[in-house]
Amino acid sequence: MEIRALRPSELEQAWELDRDAFHVPASRREAFLRIDPLRATGAFDGARLVAMTYAHGFGQFFGGRAVPMGGLASVAVVPDRRGEGLAKQVCTAALRAMRERGEAISSLYPATTSLYRALGWEVAGHYTWSKLAPAALHALPAPARRTLRPASVTELPALRACYARVAYGSPGYLERSDAWWERLASLWRERSIYVATSEDGGVDGYLVYAQQDGEYSGLGGPFRIAVRELIAATRDAGLALWRLLGGWSSQVSDLFLVGPVDDGLLLLSPQQAVQPLAQLRWMTRIVDAVGAVAARGFAGAIDVEVTLELRDATLRENDGAFVLRVHKGQGELVRAARAPAEAPRLAIGAFASLYTGFADTGRLARAGLLEGGTESALTALDAAFAGPAPTCQDEF
Repeated sequence: MEIRALRPSELEQAWELDRDAFHVPASRREAFLRIDPLRATGAFDGARLVAMTYAHGFGQFFGGRAVPMGGLASVAVVPDRRGEGLAKQVCTAALRAMRERGEAISSLYPATTSLYRALGWEVAGHYTWSKLAPAALHALPAPARRTLRPASVTELPALRACYARVAYGSPGYLERSDAWWERLASLWRERSIYVATSEDGGVDGYLVYAQQDGEYSGLGGPFRIAVRELIAATRDAGLALWRLLGGWSSQVSDLFLVGPVDDGLLLLSPQQAVQPLAQLRWMTRIVDAVGAVAARGFAGAIDVEVTLELRDATLRENDGAFVLRVHKGQGELVRAARAPAEAPRLAIGAFASLYTGFADTGRLARAGLLEGGTESALTALDAAFAGPAPTCQDEF
């Protein structure tokens, strides 16, 4: 068995494996064949590709900084070779490649938790589908000024700039790559786009949505709207865009929302009208513990120093005793000769949940994922990594 990066001539094989494993429609073939083969890891039995994975090149925001992240996707094994540990082998090789590229963390959406947990990924944030009736949006106050106009994907640079204003302060949001924005543009081309503008004409918010049939649309009944993205950098922009959706209430029974709404609608609406429908929980893996701590941001008022012990059986560079220091918004993790007996001890997956702000030390300890630690050490760790619940706008 040979495990290595793909060659350009092998992308067609990779497409066939991905298509079969995930029942991918043929319309996505051309986009798949444009991926960078060097970011794909394959297991070959002779010339046959029997397992693969792909790592998107993203940043992911934590503490107001984009941490270089490998977004693992397309973990697939041919049906006749499943159960042989091939997925573990290609994922392990992909982790090594990420570390060599300088990607300090890796996140993924798991089809199965146990495989990735065994390799050091752990639950670290959420991605949510929600529903609300557009009539509920009528109760929102009007914005100070009317700012709306239709837009298109030709204005992608302005939409990207608006997204960046919001994403850096939203733990878990992606710093999207050029390739990812191109993918979104191709998807949004057939959808409705509106922007909310500032007084100088800049984009303070945008909305992307599509109409969908409702239960009785074939009989002339109401239809539904699927909101793919609503980004608002200001209060007026959020009010204008949400009220635009409310204007559909005479024809639309339900709005389906993909991604987080907590930071906007729930703080603007006088009623809690949003109903969660389903939630995916993404997982994160610390690929380079020293680099991950150095890359993320921390609250400027935090000043802590804690010795801890990390356990990582897959990437041994992360295994052992370290000293965590956080001072004036910057963190560092440095090797220690040893950890005292009372130091906090946790596996690399638990450290990932702590790192993103998904779980604090108490929650990790109750789950049996953190051992030891004095009260002052655990309080310091919680203070260092505290923040809003991490969430993501993108599924990859």
